[in-house]
Order: sequence, then C-alpha cells, then structure tokens
Amino acid sequence: MKLVLASQGFTTDEIAKTVESLVEKPLQNINITIINEAYVAKPETSSKRWLIKELSQIEKYIGGIIDFINLRAYDKTEVKRRLQNADMMYIVGGRNLVLPSLFKETRFDEVLKEFAQEKVVMGTSAGSIVLGRQIESDEYWLAKEGITNDQIENKTLGLVNFNILPHYKRKDYQKWDKSFLEKTLSTNPFKVYAITDEQAIVYNNGEISFVGGKAETFGR
Repeated sequence: MKLVLASQGFTTDEIAKTVESLVEKPLQNINITIINEAYVAKPETSSKRWLIKELSQIEKYIGGIIDFINLRAYDKTEVKRRLQNADMMYIVGGRNLVLPSLFKETRFDEVLKEFAQEKVVMGTSAGSIVLGRQIESDEYWLAKEGITNDQIENKTLGLVNFNILPHYKRKDYQKWDKSFLEKTLSTNPFKVYAITDEQAIVYNNGEISFVGGKAETFGR
C-alpha cells in the first residue's frame, strides 16, 4: 500500500518528485483521478480560493489524464470502471466529518481499499485524515467539532495506524498550536503527525517517511 498524506497537495517540487517515485512513472505520464466532495460542507462565507489553487497545482505537475469522480453521480461499478486507467487517486480536503460518511454511504470505502492495494492514494487535509486511524481524544473532538468521539457515527478508514493534523503553524490555524495539541492528544493511543502545507507523510508498504522535514509528533 502506497499513501501520501499531505496538507495542501503539490505545494513543493519535493512532494511532486516523491509522488513520481511512488507511482514509478514520470509526472508527465501519470493519470490521476480526483475525489473532490468534502468542500461542499464549507459555508458560503468561506472562500474556496484554496481549492482553485490546489487543483491548479495538480495541473502544473501532472501531465497525464486528470479526471474527476462524483461519488453521488456514479454507482460502485461505474466508479471502479472509471478508476481503471488511473495511476493514482487524489482526495481533496474540506470538512473533516464529510468523507467518512460519504464513503460509507456510497460504498466507496470498499473501492478505495481495493484501489490502495495496487496504486497510489494521495490525500490532502481532510482527504488525508480519512485514510488514517480515528483520533480518539474526546477533548480534541469537543474543541474541533463540539462532539465527542463516540458521537461520531462514521469513523476514518484506518488504512494506517496513525493520522495527521494538516496546516500546522498556518496563520488561520494558530488556535490549534503545539500547546493545544499536547493537551488534547496526550492520551491518544497512537501517533498523530502535525504537518505544514509544505510537508507530507509517506506510507510505502509499511515504511513511514517524511517529505519537507520531520513532522512534529503528538499522542503516544
């Protein structure tokens, strides 16, 4: 299984070269399929400029076919058919709790797990979080979403035994700083990596590596 858990996508040449190495194809020949449905839960007062910028970075680095799959428009069979020519899947972020529910509702969680056994999956922000293990700290979830972990019906997929915290140290994420994370994740029973928008965590068949420098670690 080859996963790239990023904060904001192809923000650096190093991240792009890492993807190229994992896919084992030149960037100009990579075909990519994008899952882009977590942003819809963002309020109308939240600018989507970040989304346009992130998608433009994909176009900058990826030279093959760029396709989108709308999980509410296609059934499971059609989704699998449309993924056949993809070398990698790219899951865009948005609201944290949207993707676990959507994936379960559409049975895309089954498709994704099957795809991940053969090809590369890259997530950004909430699109990365959904791939990792469910953060268990009630204090963390109460601060982030106003609910406890037990109240979250659909959990993340747990493809790996860790998770990430995106946008670390970014100005609009200053509330979720080191002291907050140390406090709310001190009892979390696995590692959670805080990464900046220029970093990523790579899981390559059991081996974990860092792109853009070693991430800060919280949890046990």
